[in-house]
Amino acid sequence: MADNVIELHPTSRSDLLARLRDELPPAWRGPRIGPDIPGWTDPPGGHIHDLVLTGLPEPLLTELAWMAHWQQVIDGSPASVQPLNQFAIAYRRACDAGHELATSIQQIDWETGESLLNWYYTTRWKRFPPANTRFRLRAVFHVPRLALIAHCHQGHWWELDEWHPRCDPRIPIGPREPHGGRIIPAHITQPWLREAVKWHLGTQLEAGTLRWSTIGQARQLTRFDRWITVAFDDPCDVLSDPLAAPAQAAEFRRWAADPVNRAMRSCDRRHRAHRVHPRQVNDDLRAVAELFAFVAANTRKARAVLGASPWSAVTALHADAWRRQITPIRHQPMLNADHYVDDHALAQITAALPLLALPRGQHMLVTRGDGTTVTAEGFGDPQVMRMILLQILTGRRASEVRLCEFDCLTPVPASTDDSEGKSLTRFRYAQSKIDIAPDTILVDDEVVAIIEDQRRWVRDRFPTTTTNYLFTARKSNLTATKPYAAGSYTRLLNKFSDLLAIRDSKGRPVTLGHTHRFRHTKLTRLAELGLPIKVLQRYAGHATPSMSMHYVAQREEHAEQAFIATAKFKADGTRIRFSRDDHDAMHLFDRADRILPHGWCMLPPLQSCDKGNACLTCSLFATDATHRDVLQHQLDDTTALIDRTTTEFASRHRRPMPDDNVWLAQRRAEQQALTRLLDTLPTEPGQAIQGHGCPTAVTEPVPLLPDPTFPRRTRP
Repeated sequence: MADNVIELHPTSRSDLLARLRDELPPAWRGPRIGPDIPGWTDPPGGHIHDLVLTGLPEPLLTELAWMAHWQQVIDGSPASVQPLNQFAIAYRRACDAGHELATSIQQIDWETGESLLNWYYTTRWKRFPPANTRFRLRAVFHVPRLALIAHCHQGHWWELDEWHPRCDPRIPIGPREPHGGRIIPAHITQPWLREAVKWHLGTQLEAGTLRWSTIGQARQLTRFDRWITVAFDDPCDVLSDPLAAPAQAAEFRRWAADPVNRAMRSCDRRHRAHRVHPRQVNDDLRAVAELFAFVAANTRKARAVLGASPWSAVTALHADAWRRQITPIRHQPMLNADHYVDDHALAQITAALPLLALPRGQHMLVTRGDGTTVTAEGFGDPQVMRMILLQILTGRRASEVRLCEFDCLTPVPASTDDSEGKSLTRFRYAQSKIDIAPDTILVDDEVVAIIEDQRRWVRDRFPTTTTNYLFTARKSNLTATKPYAAGSYTRLLNKFSDLLAIRDSKGRPVTLGHTHRFRHTKLTRLAELGLPIKVLQRYAGHATPSMSMHYVAQREEHAEQAFIATAKFKADGTRIRFSRDDHDAMHLFDRADRILPHGWCMLPPLQSCDKGNACLTCSLFATDATHRDVLQHQLDDTTALIDRTTTEFASRHRRPMPDDNVWLAQRRAEQQALTRLLDTLPTEPGQAIQGHGCPTAVTEPVPLLPDPTFPRRTRP
């Protein structure tokens, strides 16, 4: 055992400063940085002034120079020259005034830096610093300072009070996971709980049990810290008596179910009226139970890592008591249409998508969901337009499109091209959710054109830089190494959605912030085309067929279409080879009033009809090519009736019949419906047409399933 122990020897401060200085190129070592750096004033990211660190202590000078170099060269963000210069000036003036300040930026937190900036402005200009000045300096303390602390830290990465993969490359993160976002264990106020949470989550991340992109226990355990702070006089009592654990867990469950208690920030108070889903409460209970179980299962290691702490009293009984408070959840029906985007809403979205790519300052007319037309200013972000188009066309998750590689297309051999001669290409998306799931699908020329258009846009924006991502960050991305931020994507789509106020065919609002609905829509359409479940599972990238079925919407329109396209069978299971009318009559509930001279009525038997004889303009009317002669005869009679009646009206009243005449409007609607039906039937001879005369009905032809070559089964 002793041979496997690696001893960590602390590095002196002078050694750390020497290492930082040696890592800097000579032009970045100060005290004046900029004149000797190539491209210092060139856009993008060009600087007007030099970074002047004259008169600062050597440790502070080296650290600030390292932070500027990290921003400009490693992170790809323009160095914060102006706020660093202001901080250096304020620091020198405070030292000249006799103030005692730390000589290392690692020992100066944001509160101290803000106080120093306020003192400098009030003594020099008799006013407080502007808000944008404080914001820029706070950004320096947020990211570059955190990168410096992580770089100088000699222990485990999870010992730090703030985790940020962008600043700390030691954090285990997958190649397709976004490096944005952060976890702040410092928000946990109880020291004994904070250290245990850092050890627990850090170990789980290193072991691969948890992933950075899906970890949520830190936020849930922060909520647990808030509860024990208000529920106990001594928060350590939550670990004392195992017999009291069930009652404590039940009390926490009731507390976590209150929306007011879940608000972490003042801006979250607007969500206090929202109902807390039982799954959210279960996640909180599960996070606490897993923490208790982890510490109880590693008691010896806990003593070495946490030292003398209340955790010595925790047992597996505590974890079991908290797990038993997890309540079973009644799952929603597998098939539902809540997340399906119908054609009516999708037409509004696609028609207004050019507004996303339109430069700012330019305007275009868009039609809102209520039918009104407004003039809107362009959003100036063509990347968002292409990302949402790819989601609509491919059904990929937002992260799979946003983080896909620049070289994500692979040609497919000609032998696998589709039957119509269209070339197919293999699209490799950023699959990171399921390890065993595939990460490629076949796409058509439309998807390839969108990707190639985005490639040209990136090459024009970064002509001398090789990028890894197809969609790149808009800001602080000089080296083109950062993907498009998830928060920026969602915020822009929410603004776009609020502007359009999109409504579906039933008048329900459709928001674009939740882009996962396009995945539901794409998989539903593929399922309705008759794809086998295994093929649908492969396309969706799911591990099980049941998961794919959760994405298939149960649409009433498709059920009606499938009803009229069912195969014809006898009672013994053999396919019917005689009249189509016999089978349709049998499957229409033996209702004679459902069989029409020119088609069928799909109205359920228990419902009444208020259309009268106006079947041609009803979405429940269906017909096919067998009724062509009847439909043609009806069209001829209707046309002759319109001509005769309008002629008689003109001769009697000495003026033409007005277009808004009720009788004439109805007859012309029937005439147009018959014309559309007869135009469609020759192009789809073996298919049924549903509601073709109704403008709001589903008008796509539905393939019929009967196979005339299917052998008839004989009875024994």
